[in-house]
Amino acid sequence: MKAELISTVFLSEKRKNTLITLMEGPATIDEIKDSLTGTTSAIMAQVKILLEQGLIEQEEDEYRLTSVGRIIMKRIKPLIETLNVLEENKDYWHSKDLSAVPEFLLDRIGEFGNVMIHEPDLNHLFEPPKDLLTSLKKTKSASTFYSYFCPSCPCNYSELAKKEVSYDLILTKPVYERLRDEYTEQHNAMMESRNSNIYICNDNILKVGALSVTDDLMLIAFFNKDGVFDHKKVICFDESARKWGKDLFLHYKQNSEKIK
Repeated sequence: MKAELISTVFLSEKRKNTLITLMEGPATIDEIKDSLTGTTSAIMAQVKILLEQGLIEQEEDEYRLTSVGRIIMKRIKPLIETLNVLEENKDYWHSKDLSAVPEFLLDRIGEFGNVMIHEPDLNHLFEPPKDLLTSLKKTKSASTFYSYFCPSCPCNYSELAKKEVSYDLILTKPVYERLRDEYTEQHNAMMESRNSNIYICNDNILKVGALSVTDDLMLIAFFNKDGVFDHKKVICFDESARKWGKDLFLHYKQNSEKIK
């Protein structure tokens, strides 16, 4: 029976997605169809199997998860989300060193949702993605961490400071010292802002390359397994991804010393 239930869920995309849809609440066959791809007859064939396995039940023209179906899906949904994230960009994830992410957050990596891998061309290698720059212009808050020096960081965050946008910026000690010594005007603007906070991260903690969380996106960049930064960045727009990013940022913040 255990193998039968597993195959019922995983061996059909339509069955799997129907169950995920019904986790949001009861739905008619037309509503299920709207969230999937396929004909009504094809979806009905899979719904019939789910009914036979006792994972869903029908009440009038609506279908809903049974108690057993809900118990199973609460356990399986995080796995499905994780597989979706990792399989979509398998080569990228295989090449990255994820050791800087605490285990409890690695367990939640399915929360990234829809992932976009940004790979700049040689003419824009040291520039942040346009999605991030656009987001920073309109965000009301930001949480950012850099373990390398980003040339546009002084300008971007001094502008946020002048607009009194609320943000926390965590830097490694060498990165902060370069900001302070080589970009004095921008550094002073950031220091004078009432709503900006700057931190220096503990040298002993493992670090990702970069992390930014704004009101509408999360960006994260990892080093590869050889310790090299290849400028590829993960960008996610789901609310769950932003929550994940804030939790990782808090991990770094707790291991940092506030400068102002």
